[in-house]
Amino acid sequence: MGIFTNDKKGCPICGNATPRLFPTKVEGLPLCKECAAKINMESSMLKNLTINELWDHLDYRKANSETFGSFTDNETHGMGNYVLHMDTDKKLFYIADGNPSNPALFKFDELVSFNLMEDGRTVIQCNADSYSEGTSSIENYKLPPLKPFVKPSAMVNKPVAAATDKQQGRTSMAKASSASSSATEEKPKAPDKPIDSLKMNVTLNNPYWKSKVYNVSLKSIDSEDEIREWVNDYKNTFAAAVDTCEAMAGIMGVKTGKQMMNAIKEKAEAILAVQEAEAAAKEAEAAAQAAEVAAKIAKTADDNAAIEMLMKWKSLLDMGAITQEEFDAKKKELIG
Repeated sequence: MGIFTNDKKGCPICGNATPRLFPTKVEGLPLCKECAAKINMESSMLKNLTINELWDHLDYRKANSETFGSFTDNETHGMGNYVLHMDTDKKLFYIADGNPSNPALFKFDELVSFNLMEDGRTVIQCNADSYSEGTSSIENYKLPPLKPFVKPSAMVNKPVAAATDKQQGRTSMAKASSASSSATEEKPKAPDKPIDSLKMNVTLNNPYWKSKVYNVSLKSIDSEDEIREWVNDYKNTFAAAVDTCEAMAGIMGVKTGKQMMNAIKEKAEAILAVQEAEAAAKEAEAAAQAAEVAAKIAKTADDNAAIEMLMKWKSLLDMGAITQEEFDAKKKELIG
């Protein structure tokens, strides 16, 4: 029997030894580490779970693993240490930190609502009816002034007279006192982060998850010199979180303000394209009509010129200047 395992109390699922210290229990019965690791549900639900319900849950997790094996990661949206993974064909998604082996998969229609919170303040909120978006407090954060650059002064080597033994002793004691004083000095306190927390709360309609919280990791700051870089990193993280929220709104079929503006813009561009096509068609039709009129006018002018020429030739015929055969040939040439 191991020091940290209890062979006498076997796991009610597989019969293996259970931990002596802090085991996961269901109906008061301890589970082995392997069976406990397969559980993926809210802690409040685990407290009231029965052994029969645990068997159902383990079957559910097995099916989840098989589905995850065929999960096609065709759309991803990062949010700091968390990434939203979507299979848009199967309409499945999960949010994970790193590369989990069997994450809890959720159906698109299981996503009820979510909100993005910054230092406890709701910045983005989405439910089945609407999507509302605010701005980050970092936009109003005032950066500390840059420290002026101080050029290091050149070291001047001055000849130093030989010190007496007594002077050397006093110097050594002063150095020792200074070193002792420096050792007892406290390190300067690290400055506070401009933003302390950024997290997403998700509400679900899932058998084992009704809500999940994703706390985005934010870097620490050790000195004021790091604040500017921290602010830039946070702005990128926040922008990625907003992008993730927009993607999740798309999962719910809810249009964000940005998406609505894009839709309006696309519709306006489509209407403008139709109007331009209609205008071009009208211009082409008008040009064709003008060409037809011009052709008729030209034909009329040609006909008039032919008649006038024919009358001249008739006069020549009447005068006997030309023969009937010559007149007939010219007539055929002019009017066919």
